[in-house]
Amino acid sequence: MLRFLYFFCVMLLFPIFSAQAQLLNVEGVRTSGDSAGWYGELEFDLALKGYNERVLEFTNESNLSYFSDRHAYMLLNSLNFVNIDGNSLISSGYLHLRSTFLRKGKWSPEAFTQYQYNRNLGLNDRALAGAGIKYRFHRSKKWQASISTAFMYEFEEWQLADQPFIKNEYFKSSSNISLRGTFSDTASLLLIGYYQARPDQFFKARSIVETELEMDITKRVAVSISFVASYDAAPIIDIPNLTYELSNGLVIKL
Repeated sequence: MLRFLYFFCVMLLFPIFSAQAQLLNVEGVRTSGDSAGWYGELEFDLALKGYNERVLEFTNESNLSYFSDRHAYMLLNSLNFVNIDGNSLISSGYLHLRSTFLRKGKWSPEAFTQYQYNRNLGLNDRALAGAGIKYRFHRSKKWQASISTAFMYEFEEWQLADQPFIKNEYFKSSSNISLRGTFSDTASLLLIGYYQARPDQFFKARSIVETELEMDITKRVAVSISFVASYDAAPIIDIPNLTYELSNGLVIKL
């Protein structure tokens, strides 16, 4: 009971700041899939902000994964709802499908596709598809570390108010390095960095660094605290180069 009250206080007191990162992290979903079967999670974040207007923000993230003895298949979904003085709208969301083959080996080929939008940043539509390979260079009882690289095709449509409509089609490379593991039976940590760029502009990249701490309250319920920082060296439209998000949420394990 004391542990529950402690985590409840963390949920109430921990501040929430919002800015939308543009890269999607899938490494956190892999953690529970060491044995075969179906896995699922629901996560809920809620923030009430009072500035010149009252802003209520609700985020729902879900994932459904199937792990066979050799392969893994993942479906990730997210919707972000914002209510400003009683007027509701959906500001961002994504749908991501991924297959990882030979998932227990050091080398694992992957294929993926994704649809995404973010009204806050002026991203009307983004669709992409690609394939790559993951190399796991460390695996112990509690910790795993890996590096991945992929090549993908990306289609985007951008527009902010009072700015021209922009449509882009690119081939891009996407790489990441990740470390994930457990401190104890009830606490786990994920650290990951992404680097995504066009081959002809390799040093003008979109990149992201993410850390997430998850603490179990019960077998099926946990709280999560995460920080994400994203930097775009050459934004398509006039938006900040650096965006960030610090958030806490409630995780339900299905």
